[in-house]
Amino acid sequence: MTQVRALGGLLKFLEKRRVGVELESIQTKIPLLSIKTFSLQDVMRVDEDTYVALQLFKHENHPSAYKSGGSGSKEGLSLFGILNRTRSAIGSKLMRVWFMQPSRDIELLKQRLDAVTFFVNPKNAEVTSTLQDALKRIKNVPRILKLMQQAQPSINDWQTLYKTTYSAINIGDICRAQTASIHIFKKIAEAFTEDLHDIASVISKVVDFDESVATSRFVVRTNVDQDLDEKKRTYNGLPALMTQVAKEELAKLSDDIEECNVVYLPQLGYLLSVPCTPQMAQTKQYEIPGLEFVFLSNNLVHYKSRSTKDLDVRLGDTHCEITDCETQIMHKLQDYILKKSQVFFSVMEYAAELDCLLALASAAKDLNYTCPNLTLDNVIEIEGGRHPLQEICVTPFVPNNAVSNTKEGKIKFLTGPNASGKSVYLKQIGLICFMAHIGSFVPADCATIGMLDGIYTRIHTQESVSVGLSTFMIDLNQMATALKSATTSSLVIIDEFGKGTDVTDGTSLLVAVLRHWLTQGDKCPHLFISTHFHSILKQNLLPESSQLKCQTMEVLQNDSEMVFLYQLVEGQATYSYASHISSMAGLPDEIVNRGKQVAELIKQNKAIPRVDQESAESQLLKYKQIVDNFLAADIDTVNLEEFFKEKILPLTDEDTDAESREE
Repeated sequence: MTQVRALGGLLKFLEKRRVGVELESIQTKIPLLSIKTFSLQDVMRVDEDTYVALQLFKHENHPSAYKSGGSGSKEGLSLFGILNRTRSAIGSKLMRVWFMQPSRDIELLKQRLDAVTFFVNPKNAEVTSTLQDALKRIKNVPRILKLMQQAQPSINDWQTLYKTTYSAINIGDICRAQTASIHIFKKIAEAFTEDLHDIASVISKVVDFDESVATSRFVVRTNVDQDLDEKKRTYNGLPALMTQVAKEELAKLSDDIEECNVVYLPQLGYLLSVPCTPQMAQTKQYEIPGLEFVFLSNNLVHYKSRSTKDLDVRLGDTHCEITDCETQIMHKLQDYILKKSQVFFSVMEYAAELDCLLALASAAKDLNYTCPNLTLDNVIEIEGGRHPLQEICVTPFVPNNAVSNTKEGKIKFLTGPNASGKSVYLKQIGLICFMAHIGSFVPADCATIGMLDGIYTRIHTQESVSVGLSTFMIDLNQMATALKSATTSSLVIIDEFGKGTDVTDGTSLLVAVLRHWLTQGDKCPHLFISTHFHSILKQNLLPESSQLKCQTMEVLQNDSEMVFLYQLVEGQATYSYASHISSMAGLPDEIVNRGKQVAELIKQNKAIPRVDQESAESQLLKYKQIVDNFLAADIDTVNLEEFFKEKILPLTDEDTDAESREE
């Protein structure tokens, strides 16, 4: 009932605003082609932060704004960029819609996967190639139909419509010829009706495309209209007739006029054109007996004669009559096409869907993707999973497994050294699940993906002065969204939450979040989390649970040398090896060594000496020696000046020099 009321309110709003029919009669209704329902129930929720974190889209500045369609941007390295291999503009738009609305409808997704499987099969390579070539010529027909309603289509629009219709017929014939039970083939076979054949046949019989392109206007073929053909024959014979009339008129003129021509001017008709003689130029008298002066232009005098008037009566404005007749035929053809225009909307819809499926198949074949097994069970099981973007940039790429179910645990706690591949591993899980929910093959040896209702991430902090929030506050907002919205069928990915504040506070918040989900038992979401807060495990801050599993990235260490294997193993890491990563990043050795020294002293709970001073033990020995010298001296008999020179000053010289250097 609420939906019906909302639709009624929308229709009333359009009727009041009269969008698109403002200048029409008040009796003219708003043109509505159809009403379609759209439900969010079958859409997997993915927020903007997740799109950025998983790099589903990525806009980059185009090196040439003139070649980018005026937007100045292009698609960079992103999942959409590597999967969008569509051949038509409508296919590219639909692919973006699929990315923005990942589906939870398992039947719909299986239909897409069946189609991709068909196109990936080498046996169907010829069918796939033929369909891709035909889709290149499928253009935006609704725009042309709109121009037809306004009687403004150009000859290029007519050519585009004809090529699109012919290509659609070809696609329909190919789909009908296939014996495989593919849903998109069935829809195309039913929707691409005989109306396409009728439209293509009528356009081919009526429009003379070669002549139309040459004259840049709509030209009708012969044998379409007898009156039009007669007018064209008359018009084509005019040059010879006009030459004959000019010869006859020249014979009647005086000897000082050596040449004349018969010309045709719209609105004025046929005129006799005579070069201006020297006498005419001198006297400004242009009258000639038997001729009616009309005007002088470019040193040519134009007259009306009895013969030219006869031509006006006999032939009239032949060219305009031909144009008017062809325009009338064009209007009739437009009306005929508009009556059958509904078939073009089906062509646009199903051709775009076919284009997207062929694009997914092309990517799956070239990038070695496999068909995922979709299930209604609440599981994520990936064997040999790969990051679809990282594997393009890095060779070789080390695949990893990922398992999340109630039996083997739904919360994975991942620790490991810096740069060991934790973030890439987390993102590849999110990307594989996302790809499965748009009907794409996935980069894995095999994968079983349950239907998720949302993907929530705390990976990327998208900062902006316009937001008015601190970095840590943005992280908290992302975490709050996951805590409020995630259900048992959601995927939550958390990478380094809590690092933007004090270590104690960050650790406490992360532990609180994990305890919140651990209390839900097997009803918790699929949670993959990485952190460098090793104290959480060392101090046993988390309760024991069958849903919690600790994992780490395998590393080989030989003295000071470390080798990252990027392989996921069970267990936990005790150190982050930040000093080793710092050396790899190019930090000076003295800074790295100082960092190691400070870290070791903190572990031993010892005081940290300043770099430009002696150790604390050495200073204490000096101070003790000074005190002992004072206690051993006899104040009554000692020479104080010599005492200070010999016993005290030598022990304080180094300290004084250090202080002066500091100042």
